[in-house]
Amino acid sequence: MRNVIQVVREALLTNFRELDKWFEKDADLLHYKPDAGHWNAREVLEHISLTNYFLLLIINKTTRRALDRRHAAGAITLPADYHEKFEQIDVIGSRSFGWVRPEHMEPSGLEDLHEIRTLLKQQFAQCMYNLSLLKNGEGRLVLTNMSVNHLGKLDIYQYIYFLTKHIERHIRQMERLKREYNGEKEPATRIVTSIVDAPDEAAADMAVL
Repeated sequence: MRNVIQVVREALLTNFRELDKWFEKDADLLHYKPDAGHWNAREVLEHISLTNYFLLLIINKTTRRALDRRHAAGAITLPADYHEKFEQIDVIGSRSFGWVRPEHMEPSGLEDLHEIRTLLKQQFAQCMYNLSLLKNGEGRLVLTNMSVNHLGKLDIYQYIYFLTKHIERHIRQMERLKREYNGEKEPATRIVTSIVDAPDEAAADMAVL
């Protein structure tokens, strides 16, 4: 279980660190938009903060429930396909995976960047705090249904990992914007699909089991 928690912690550290670097980018790059149908980087940052907010509503709720159950729980075991679920979640970070985002996660483009940065730092701290509360495997005690990619029931560690992969997906999107802004070509090894910066599917079914 410690290895799982460490993987999730590293994913949080890596992706939030990379995300924070974007607030130091040139304003022209942050506002660059290939066409009206695309988001610019500042809109992507706002969208990430919005999605984190709704995912954390579930993460916080399930963390409290898991802590309430820990004294009554028996030995915590991992199912045989446990690590395969993380591999399924990894797909979320891929450009080729298309989502249909809900309207409440659509960026307005009007939010102050400083406020977005502050919010993202708070969200990172909240994720790390929840993880610290679940250090003995308690995150396995509550499962939540995730409709994205037909993932099914995720425990809290997997749910937080999903949040990191959503961030990673949009970091890659902003990197593509940067290359286009600089007039650079796409890497030859990148798989190009018909989905261009595909929007996100509804984050999850809200029912906690």
